[in-house]
Amino acid sequence: MAAAVATLPWVEPDSIFADRKTRQVRFAVTDIAAFDEDAVKDVIRRAGYRGARRLVGPTAPPKEPPP
Repeated sequence: MAAAVATLPWVEPDSIFADRKTRQVRFAVTDIAAFDEDAVKDVIRRAGYRGARRLVGPTAPPKEPPP
């Protein structure tokens, strides 16, 4: 499932954390405005995980403090 989510262009690849026990995948996005819930469900479904029912809104990577 993590590999499927990593194919989305707005997902921060190094932020993906998959937990098989809880069947959850957490990740950060590069642009919250680009987040597409249907696209996430679609790639998860195409990867063979048909139980994708609930998604929690995205988080963005922390912004660097000003210099």
